[in-house]
Amino acid sequence: MILDLCLLKGGVPMDVISEIIAYEKHAEEIVAQANKKAEAILSDAAALREKERIVCEEERSDKINSYHDELKKSGEEHCSATAAECSAVIKRLDDEFSKNRDKWTDEIYKNIISVE
Repeated sequence: MILDLCLLKGGVPMDVISEIIAYEKHAEEIVAQANKKAEAILSDAAALREKERIVCEEERSDKINSYHDELKKSGEEHCSATAAECSAVIKRLDDEFSKNRDKWTDEIYKNIISVE
């Protein structure tokens, strides 16, 4: 009872000061917990950002590889078509030569002999 009546110089009872100190400690604990939660949230966000970066990088790489494969396939198809076209032209020229060889040989021979 005597302690309850004791006042500090400002006239504030000791139990009020003890209560203020308890509230301050409680507030510090709340701030510490909030800081821990904030650090955890920032850490989780950084991990999520890194995970998303990796996923985006993989998707970008897949798209590049797919585009490369399409270009390669298209180039191979174009090469095959060009080779087939060249083969057809060579065959046509070879057939033309086989058909006209004797005639052309005679013409060339006559042109050489007739030159004075």
